[in-house]
Amino acid sequence: MMKMAAATFSPEAMSITYVCGIDLGSQSCAGCILRLDKSVVVKSIAFANAREGWQLWEEKLGQLDAKPSQLLIGMEATSRYGRICIRS
Repeated sequence: MMKMAAATFSPEAMSITYVCGIDLGSQSCAGCILRLDKSVVVKSIAFANAREGWQLWEEKLGQLDAKPSQLLIGMEATSRYGRICIRS
């Protein structure tokens, strides 16, 4: 199994306005949205790992006063979702 190295960057240099964190689970997910100064925009909310849940999360992102290129989204996958398998 091969792990990918995380990229090094500065959110400020990329014109990032919001940072979104999502914890992926098989049945449900949890997400929150922060400004760069770490002030909370959307408190952690749980949503189903299904079409309806992701539509709810997409609505939250759509309410932000930012273009998609100004959002930094990080996802943490637990259990089997955290494994990356690369085949040659």
